[in-house]
Amino acid sequence: MRIGKQHKPLEKHVWSLVVLNFLDGLLTYVGLSLGAITEANPILASLSPFALLMTKLLLSLCLFSFLYTPFVRIQSHSWRYSLIFVNTLYSFILLLHLLWLILFFIG
Repeated sequence: MRIGKQHKPLEKHVWSLVVLNFLDGLLTYVGLSLGAITEANPILASLSPFALLMTKLLLSLCLFSFLYTPFVRIQSHSWRYSLIFVNTLYSFILLLHLLWLILFFIG
């Protein structure tokens, strides 16, 4: 057992969500700024590219704060699987962003 290191079963899943959310915001900003993509989320579609990026950055910072709360120590399978599902979904969304941007630059 490591001294000073507490067991945090959700930590890597929350970290992944922080990074994926930020990358989604960054790639969305680039794609919108270049006119390569449109925002599919109706709640975020009305925002300017910069406002959308700042919203995603703020959300990433809020998610990051969960790393310093008891939430990451929860030993719940439902939370773990929910985070895995969301991270998988975000990964597919990021692949779509990358595909659209690659097609934009070569097309």
